[in-house]
Amino acid sequence: MKIAFASTDGKMINRAFGEATEFRVWEIGPDRADYHDERYAITANPVKEERIIARASAVADCPIVCSLDISTVALARIVAQNAFHLRTGTEKPIEEIIEKLQGVLQGNPPPWLKKAMGNQFETAEPA
Repeated sequence: MKIAFASTDGKMINRAFGEATEFRVWEIGPDRADYHDERYAITANPVKEERIIARASAVADCPIVCSLDISTVALARIVAQNAFHLRTGTEKPIEEIIEKLQGVLQGNPPPWLKKAMGNQFETAEPA
């Protein structure tokens, strides 16, 4: 599954969604994590809603978006795209969040994470 991180340097989650002009996208599974690409959402539009749309569009194929913080208007846009938002609250290394997510994926992920993974998540049949 693809996860978009609001980051200016590719190492730290260091922007709120509404401030982000770039996102680093990773493809993550229980046992792997591969850097996918960098996305830009630069808009000179003075209308806040238009800037939110540009950011949300840049990460529209990512079922999880991770940033320092997010406004309720931007969160509504992300949720409308059937995505989930992870709020860190403080700057965190991208690798730390990836490792935590992988740990959860290796166990019994919560329903929201199973939904984010879609058909990539297979439950083991009881023995």
